[in-house]
Amino acid sequence: MSNLQQVDPVFQELFDQMQPEVKQSFTIEQMAAVTRAFGYNAWTSNHPLDLRFTLPIPGLRFYMVLIGGPERRSKERLQEGKVLHPLWTTSNILFFVGLLAAFGICMYPILPALFSLASSIVRQGNVSSPTSIPWIFDQSQCEDTGRTWRDGKCWDKEHNPQF
Repeated sequence: MSNLQQVDPVFQELFDQMQPEVKQSFTIEQMAAVTRAFGYNAWTSNHPLDLRFTLPIPGLRFYMVLIGGPERRSKERLQEGKVLHPLWTTSNILFFVGLLAAFGICMYPILPALFSLASSIVRQGNVSSPTSIPWIFDQSQCEDTGRTWRDGKCWDKEHNPQF
């Protein structure tokens, strides 16, 4: 075993837990095969979405992993996964409630500003602001388009400032 260098930290940790006489019984070919079979990130290597981070909670050490990609598991394996890892567990529910609470706390100061902005946009959408049309210089051409001629300019009463 000494001739085979281990670079995989996950495999090294598993290997370190083996009894010394079992470790010594592996040939280099066996170790290479085991490393390939149980190698580091073997099950995540083909996922286009692979996010791993530690949550900065003072006094606690939590991590989160989000892995996604095309579903390749068989229906049988999907059913087994639902039994082994159910979605609605107490821990998951508490996590989702905490996540929603944190989201609500973060949105609390932002929501009044968003509502104010939305209401001002709605009010502005219903208000017309007269403006002069700079490319019309003739009174008859102005009145032919349904606009008003005043002070030597063509005025459009239905101009929307959102235009």
